[in-house]
Amino acid sequence: MKIAIIAAEISPWAKVGGLADVLGALPNALKRAGAEPVLILPAYRGIISNVTARKMVEGLKVRLGDSVERYSVLHAHTPGGIPMYLVSHPGFFGRAEVYGERGKDYPDNFRRYIFFGRAAAQIAADVIVPDVVHAHDWHASVTPIAMRADGYFRERFGRAISVFTIHNLAFQGLMDAGDFPLLGIDRSYFTMECLEFFGRVNLMKGAIVLSDGVSTVSPTYAREVSTTAELGFGLEGVLAHKGSHFVGILNGADYSEWNPATDRLIAERYTPERPEGKRACTKDLRVAVSLPHREDAPLVGMVSRMTSQKGFDLLRESLDDVMKVDMQLVMLASGDPKLEEFFCEAERRYPGKLRLVAEFDNRMAHRIQAGCDAFLMPSRFEPCGLTQMYAAKYGTAPVVRATGGLRDTVWEFDPATGKGNGFVFENYRGEELVAALGRMASTFKSPSRWRQVMQNCFACDFSWDRAAQNYLQWFRSLRRERNLE
Repeated sequence: MKIAIIAAEISPWAKVGGLADVLGALPNALKRAGAEPVLILPAYRGIISNVTARKMVEGLKVRLGDSVERYSVLHAHTPGGIPMYLVSHPGFFGRAEVYGERGKDYPDNFRRYIFFGRAAAQIAADVIVPDVVHAHDWHASVTPIAMRADGYFRERFGRAISVFTIHNLAFQGLMDAGDFPLLGIDRSYFTMECLEFFGRVNLMKGAIVLSDGVSTVSPTYAREVSTTAELGFGLEGVLAHKGSHFVGILNGADYSEWNPATDRLIAERYTPERPEGKRACTKDLRVAVSLPHREDAPLVGMVSRMTSQKGFDLLRESLDDVMKVDMQLVMLASGDPKLEEFFCEAERRYPGKLRLVAEFDNRMAHRIQAGCDAFLMPSRFEPCGLTQMYAAKYGTAPVVRATGGLRDTVWEFDPATGKGNGFVFENYRGEELVAALGRMASTFKSPSRWRQVMQNCFACDFSWDRAAQNYLQWFRSLRRERNLE
């Protein structure tokens, strides 16, 4: 099965969020499962300066309304041997960052990614000839739209299915109705049943409607976004209408990078059979962030964007009560300036209990996963989440709110049965957050119970190989429905 995977990010060269991690790992897992994945990506500066790429073809054109944009196609391979076709347009993609700079999006992002979606469709149709076109998030949504709404592509992709994966429904690609001609499709598609959304153009909606199948990144998030207005962001009815063609497939964790047995960024490697090295990692982390060493209190970590989505407003509101729990907290987080200011000031109020590292440091992320006893994710909503999966691999018990992928990967520890890999609270309320941390801290004080929690974490399998098999089974079922197998 040849799969053309289209996206706007890939780790480690063009990374803004979890989408990049997915694109860095899923193709390798699909290849191990026997498929033939191929990547189509923008030729960002961060990619072409780090891979060996050759120019494959030049002088290609994409019409955007009244203008014509010319581009070239570069060919390269990932370290895992996955072919990459890179859409080279220096004006659009030769910039310092992916989506914007200094906290502001590039003003021409819609033109950039409409262009990219149509160029990707052209490469897939004329060069790759895939069985499956797999587009990710709104930046790639124009490809499945063009596949079904453009006569040329509709004919060229007659033997291919289109699937669209939503990583975060909060970002849908909404643009003014006056920009509809940029898509190069008939005006009849600007209807409530397709691309029209309260008088505007919604690119994600169009991809959902026109794709053969739609997925999101966890079963619980799929239920949440198709049944609630709070998390459906206006598309809950559209997703519900897809019926069985809308599924939730849990993301995987990249254990080639996140594994304490092989991690070169931590103080001492360790395994489930020999977990003693974790104590050395804990000591190393406390020294690194200047927290006093305590054997009798758990060290809790966070690695996150500092936003309300990730629960930092809830943590801010309940911080005084959180700090009454017998624990220490180290946060690797940055983002909202007002939240950063609050937690910087809080660090001064709680010098022996709280540390904030307010800029991303990959080595520090690894040290937190390995050195902490527990890992906090109090998210308001979480499509999947990856860091709680990493935490489990490191024997670090997640403390999470039961939403999205967090509900699908973390289960409350039950002292009576010894089952469960973490501590879970249901409602987005400070007292429930504090109670979950209290249960964690109390369990930590029982060495035998805490060893059981750690072993339950170690036993979790969130590998991408599992996720890849689920994707392939889904692709085959969609192709059978179209009588393509």
